[in-house]
Amino acid sequence: MSVPIALAFLSGCLYYLGFVFFKNAADVLPPLRGTRPGHFAATVARNGRWLAGVALMGGGVVVQVVAAPRLELPVLVTSLLAGLAALVAFSLAVRRERVGGAEAAWLTAMAAGGLLVSWSDPATPTEVSGAALALLALPSLALPVLLFTLGDTRPDGRHARPLTGIAYGIGAGVLVGFAELAFNLQAREGFGADAFTGPFIPLFVVGVTIGLAQLQMALQRCRLLTVVFVATIVAKAYLVTGFGLLGLPRPGSAFAAPVLLAAGLVLIAVALLLIPRHEPTTRPAPAPDPHPHGAAAPQPHDVRPTYPPAPRHPNAPPYLR
Repeated sequence: MSVPIALAFLSGCLYYLGFVFFKNAADVLPPLRGTRPGHFAATVARNGRWLAGVALMGGGVVVQVVAAPRLELPVLVTSLLAGLAALVAFSLAVRRERVGGAEAAWLTAMAAGGLLVSWSDPATPTEVSGAALALLALPSLALPVLLFTLGDTRPDGRHARPLTGIAYGIGAGVLVGFAELAFNLQAREGFGADAFTGPFIPLFVVGVTIGLAQLQMALQRCRLLTVVFVATIVAKAYLVTGFGLLGLPRPGSAFAAPVLLAAGLVLIAVALLLIPRHEPTTRPAPAPDPHPHGAAAPQPHDVRPTYPPAPRHPNAPPYLR
């Protein structure tokens, strides 16, 4: 059991390291917008940093393919959430980002809510119908794309306060969470030759592609830590809740699972509502005092006027010249 847990943790670390490369690419890429998908694809495909990030995330997917079938859902989600420690380390040490006290407190509360949700241990669906999957897929894919696209049509204000990225993280988290749900449903059935003919892998590819595109655009506007942290918590909460909605109640978990799930979702919702939406404003430093020892500055009437010297006559005595 320890090896699959280590692999799940490693997959999360690879994901977050890939996001570091995405953030580095965001620093040099031209502005990307959701209303121009062709321009987005052509721009990022020519950037080496972005391609390196995709390679790292692909490695994380491969590692998770090995670990996911061997772990129960609570253990898998907890192992992935533990990778958030790597995200914090990368953000602070590599990107030199700084986090305020209030923001750090609510991010911690959000992580605690994510752990409660993961420990709720919802029922594993025995069989997922196409109608149930469609009911989850349509709003999960359409609503975040619509909200992000409509919001992205507004031009960036020159004097607008920078956002911390909460809305971006929520929208991308729903997309990535749906993709992870499809991925784990496929993991239960195995990754055989017929995996690509079913609905799960195509839905995974669509969800994760759009979600990562939104995160890339968000990283041009916001800090790495907040955006990816929020997206991770929302994605894992969506994954566990999706399993609960698609599954059947199991004996012995009729009380514990709903209570933990509800408590975790409420804690996440409260943290998302109260976390700061804008970056703190930075005021310019005051000019240094030219009279630091309390000496009063000379007033205009204390200054004596100066006049140019009077011209001297060439035949004046020497002592007057």
